[in-house]
Amino acid sequence: TGAETGAETGADSGAEAFANRLRKNLRHLGKWARREGIFCYRLYDADLPEYSVAVDLYEDAVCIQEYEAPRTVDAAAAQRRLRQILSSVPTVLGVPASRVFFKVRRRQRGGAQYERRNTGNPEAWKIVREGAHRFWVNLEDYLDTGLFLDHRPLRRLLGARAAGRCCLNLFGYTGTATVHAAAGGATATTTVDLSSTYLDWAQRNLELNRLSDRRHELVRADVLRW
Repeated sequence: TGAETGAETGADSGAEAFANRLRKNLRHLGKWARREGIFCYRLYDADLPEYSVAVDLYEDAVCIQEYEAPRTVDAAAAQRRLRQILSSVPTVLGVPASRVFFKVRRRQRGGAQYERRNTGNPEAWKIVREGAHRFWVNLEDYLDTGLFLDHRPLRRLLGARAAGRCCLNLFGYTGTATVHAAAGGATATTTVDLSSTYLDWAQRNLELNRLSDRRHELVRADVLRW
């Protein structure tokens, strides 16, 4: 029918608009990233309201996070747009589909944010670079990847100011800030987090950067009580 044809035409134009925005962002942000020596960054963040996802580059892999749609959004239309996104990203970015990871970002309650989904995909684990440092990320099994991309300037600042100082990292997560401080010449660091999973992750990050020694303490505890 004419209505169906119109819907398909609209869908096609929307998919093309999304692909064009990705290309534009990659061209613009790619130059900035290469100039600054940045390997992991957010390429797209719901720039087009109908295509409500975040697209993050982790070197040669991509993490797509869909923002949970409100109930007022037609479910069939949302699924159609998601299929368009998952089809466009590998093509536009030149990344194999096997290195494109997807998750839905829902409002979390309690400790759900930190629970593992147990996908069992070994490809979800990856080592990425940040300046002179390297970090383990997991692009599929948890809500967050282990490396908050928007904290990059703060980590860099911490590393630049850490020489000769002690550093206390509360709610330390995977210890990425600790690595920057330790590499920046901190005389000692203490990283506190309630999650043994993330403290183990922090230990792996310290070991990856050859910074694992007695000067850098990891403490499993409730931060407020500690």
